[in-house]
Amino acid sequence: MKEENIRIIFGLKLKQLRKEKNLSLQELSDKTGISVSYLNEIEKSKKYPKADKVFKLAEALKVEYDYLVSLQLEDKMKPISDLLHSNILSELPLDIFGIDPSSFIELLSDAPTKLNAFIITLMDISRAYDISLEEFFLSSLRAYQEMHDNYFPDLESQVNACKVQHHLPLHPTTHQLIEILESTYGYQVIAFDFEQEVGLAKTRSLLLPGKTSKFLLNPNLTENQKIFALGRELGYAYLKLNTRPYSSSWISVNSFEEVLHHFQASYFSCAMLLDEKEFIKDLEKFLNQTQLDHELLLSWIEKYNVTPETLVYRITNLLPKHFGLKELFFLRISKSLPTGNFSLDKELHLSGIHHPHASKQKEDYCRRWVSATIFDDFAKSRAPRIGKAQYSFYPDGQSYFVFALAYQSGLKHQEQISISFGLKVNSAFKRKVKFHNDSSIQLKHVGTTCQTCPVENCEVRVSPPYKLQKIQSKLEKERKLSAVKDRFQ
Repeated sequence: MKEENIRIIFGLKLKQLRKEKNLSLQELSDKTGISVSYLNEIEKSKKYPKADKVFKLAEALKVEYDYLVSLQLEDKMKPISDLLHSNILSELPLDIFGIDPSSFIELLSDAPTKLNAFIITLMDISRAYDISLEEFFLSSLRAYQEMHDNYFPDLESQVNACKVQHHLPLHPTTHQLIEILESTYGYQVIAFDFEQEVGLAKTRSLLLPGKTSKFLLNPNLTENQKIFALGRELGYAYLKLNTRPYSSSWISVNSFEEVLHHFQASYFSCAMLLDEKEFIKDLEKFLNQTQLDHELLLSWIEKYNVTPETLVYRITNLLPKHFGLKELFFLRISKSLPTGNFSLDKELHLSGIHHPHASKQKEDYCRRWVSATIFDDFAKSRAPRIGKAQYSFYPDGQSYFVFALAYQSGLKHQEQISISFGLKVNSAFKRKVKFHNDSSIQLKHVGTTCQTCPVENCEVRVSPPYKLQKIQSKLEKERKLSAVKDRFQ
């Protein structure tokens, strides 16, 4: 067991025994000669006393020395003991959210039965919905991003410092990034065709760490995919993020630290390729037009030499910070060409869970989303990518401006990608977005999934709204029961 957990168990046991004896910290201090401040640090798991002090504590509390130093807790504290003996605490990214593990345990110790029931409930829900450790870590990361409005000034500063140190231009090239990785950080960048290896066709890059780290880069990537991969690797090196995944796609997730460092390196690359000051000016120009200009936004892909996903993600970094548009979401949807099915692969919601959002219940996402209808438009188009906008109106009265981009994936030739960002239509949106009255923007009533959608005569519905019908049936039954009650009152 970790030393930290041993301190936690000792501190909990000491606190529990002291309270059972109705002793204050001062009274226990008087009995043992140990200062109140030191006793307080023991109970808060910051200190572990030496043997002579343990003997004094055992004598004052009238328990055996061996009992006090054992790792067993009383039955009512068993939930805490189980937590400490498992790896759950080490897997929880408590520090990211400003929670000290010992404080968390202290809270749990004050009401072990109720909080244990709560934890068990959460675990049961995660099992019922088949939530993996990777999904848990990614959910934690999304919450962390939301806490900071998806903008991290320390990383922005690090990017600027790196560009100054390495004399990088506003729009660095693959050659420049390879030169920095090889000459400054001792890398060897090697073109390696993963598509020739069975089961690795979709791999974009792989790091082989060593005295001379070898960075294998898939030559079949598009130029903007290569530059993002190299920028992310530079982020790992410059920020000294050693706990990390080595392949571009997750094989297994070992810790939240890996997930966090992967995010930080990716953010670094995104911020390096889309310079904050320059891109803010472009966003201002885009938002200040009275008519929505699809082509202007699409032109930024070539201007900055980035993928559509990198472009849209960078928009979600800067709109909340510099334009006050904090109620937004980001979606990445993949469509399989052989089957016609699509899946929501990535999402980010700032300032609350917005429509649309992912569902773990294997329901059918609304085919009226612009993120979905754009696939049909893209199939009819000969352009390498297209953009499409829509005002989406949801049954609960909320509405969103959504802009989607569709394109063919660079490595997955049987797949198309839709990247969307959505802004909640509110007073801030209407102040900042001058084209909000553009009559050319399509208006559409939408739902989240077919199974919960009340839209009647929907031309693209793929499943009846049975979940909605079940809810309505329950409400009708409650109404009728209430009417019966009223007759007898």
